Amino acid sequence: RADAPRPGPRFSGRRVRRLREERGLTRGMLAVAVGRSYGSVRLYEAGSVEPPARVLGRLAAALGVEVSELFEAG
Repeated sequence: RADAPRPGPRFSGRRVRRLREERGLTRGMLAVAVGRSYGSVRLYEAGSVEPPARVLGRLAAALGVEVSELFEAG
C-alpha cells in the first residue's frame, strides 16, 4: 500500500565484514579498536546483534567511514 510505512535503514553486518577485510583488519584488531570483544564483533558481522549506538561511531571511525555506511536500505 502507498500509505504503509517504509522500513528504515538497517545495520549491515555484511558491510562491516567487507570493510574490515578490505582494510586488512582481523576481527580481533577491530574488537580492540572499538573496545568490544572478538565475540561481539563476530555477532555484529553475522547480523545476530546490532551494536549499541555508541559502538556504531567507534566502528565507523575504526573502518574510516561515516556511520551511515554501516547501514543498508530497509
